Amino acid sequence: MSVKLGPAARHRLTMLTDSRQLQRVLAFAVYTLLGRHLPWSNRPFGQYARRLRAALGEWMLDECGDAVNIEHGALFGSGRGIRLGDRSDIGMDALVIGPVHIGADVMMGPRCVLIAGAHNHADPDVPMNTQGMLDDRPIVIEDDVWIGAGSTILPGRKLGSGCIVGAGSVITRDVPSMAVVGGNPAQVIRYRTDEQVPSMLPAAADDTEASKPLPNRPKT
Repeated sequence: MSVKLGPAARHRLTMLTDSRQLQRVLAFAVYTLLGRHLPWSNRPFGQYARRLRAALGEWMLDECGDAVNIEHGALFGSGRGIRLGDRSDIGMDALVIGPVHIGADVMMGPRCVLIAGAHNHADPDVPMNTQGMLDDRPIVIEDDVWIGAGSTILPGRKLGSGCIVGAGSVITRDVPSMAVVGGNPAQVIRYRTDEQVPSMLPAAADDTEASKPLPNRPKT
């Protein structure tokens, strides 16, 4: 007796039979249950944990370079939409929600948050948790970037090559190449090339009012 499958069932079957998808599912299970709980790289036997996490990353991420370091506790879902360049890190206990493109030689401190999605909040008369999600805005981190511990990178931001993000910074605008930035919202502190220091990060073309400094509260 033949059994007819509905569109949803056929879609699930196709996904399961696709070798790439199956690899990702298996690697996700091993990483979630074992890999992310193993010691961080500098602990005794941490080098073996690092190798295992890197191997799982090759199966999970859309692109995974050579000699990468995915640290203890990092969360990045199934890895879909995430590209990690050669010799780059995903920091300890980091949260990465793609699409995120991380270039080569990027250092990332512990507990960083990189989120490419955001909630819709356009209608003030409707609860925000019922308005759904906005379209993803990819985060791009160019080569040779250092992201300090506890930093947050908001959707659609670009970190230029050679820049440094101070610990605890909140990146609401694009960061120029070679800039050293810090604060909430992050501002340029100086340039590694000793160029003139602007008072604030340059606005990207798609910046909204929400990413600009808040005005003073009017007196009542």
